Amino acid sequence: MNRVIKMIEFYNREKEMEEIMRILNSRPDLITFVYGPINSGKTELIQYLIDQLPDNFVVFYVNLRERMIRDHNDFIEALFEIEERRGKKKIVVKELIAEVTKFTGIPISKDLLNLFFKEDKPKDAFRYIVDVVRDIKSNGKMPVLIVDELQKIGDVKVDDYLIYELFNLFIRLTKELHSCHVFAITSDSLFIERVYAEAMLQGRCRYLLVDDFDRTTTEKFLKKYGFSEEEIDLAWNYFSGKPVYLVEAIKNKHRLKEFCEEMLRIRIGQLEEIVFRLERTDKAKFKEVLEILNKFKDRDSVRYRFITDAISFLVKNNVIFADPTMKILKPQSKLDLLAVRRVLEEIEHED
Repeated sequence: MNRVIKMIEFYNREKEMEEIMRILNSRPDLITFVYGPINSGKTELIQYLIDQLPDNFVVFYVNLRERMIRDHNDFIEALFEIEERRGKKKIVVKELIAEVTKFTGIPISKDLLNLFFKEDKPKDAFRYIVDVVRDIKSNGKMPVLIVDELQKIGDVKVDDYLIYELFNLFIRLTKELHSCHVFAITSDSLFIERVYAEAMLQGRCRYLLVDDFDRTTTEKFLKKYGFSEEEIDLAWNYFSGKPVYLVEAIKNKHRLKEFCEEMLRIRIGQLEEIVFRLERTDKAKFKEVLEILNKFKDRDSVRYRFITDAISFLVKNNVIFADPTMKILKPQSKLDLLAVRRVLEEIEHED
């Protein structure tokens, strides 16, 4: 089944892969934000592409999901990979890239990283990254910096100054020096909304949406696993093109109807917990949340002008996905849409 999981993440992703390769084969000019609903395959797509890149690219992949980030020191440390294999205090980039071109962070000596912390100078850490990138470029290779789950810097009390300096680093590497491709990956649409509205990033970044599969792609994929037209309709009506749910549908093909109803029942219960707990704690916001959810009674998506507290609440609880480039709200999945409509029906019956 691992083969199924890996295959589905990249099935018919040619459009996204071609766009990323077009970016990588051009001069670095803009920060690229890769975004989309949860579990749409963003990380898997990027990791797949990393594995396919030729050796003239040097990739630094930093996954913040795997790191405990409590303050700015934790964040700075997460960007680096301690390199002590030769027992040298100074990192010789030329020697490193002769051996390997894919890293889980910017290579650095332990002594130098400790010095950054001792003097509390995050700017020095960022200058070091610029120096490493320049060394790689001078050796005829193209650096690529990928930061996955970047929104985690907003989940902790990291001061705005550090965030400002981080984006300045990204701009320096791309727009100014044209020396490194920078990709930031996130499923947090509130973070993307914040970035989209950030004045300092206007004209300095692009946005690449990695969405769930459309109907045609879903149908072609499920047919490869022996799904009949009726089974495809059933899976689509419950899960649409959400990759993670399609994998589970394949695993449960022998009891597909039961599985679909089970998943919906679970999601309804989760949504009830989210919505009705709010009714107890904040009746005004509860009313606003219901007003938003009611818009999905007969629509799959709705437009919005700005992020309200109610929209923020639904996004943070992974009920709604907000696309700031299109100014559109939609449920995180078809399962969420069905659960929303079922909960609204229950509320109407209670009234």
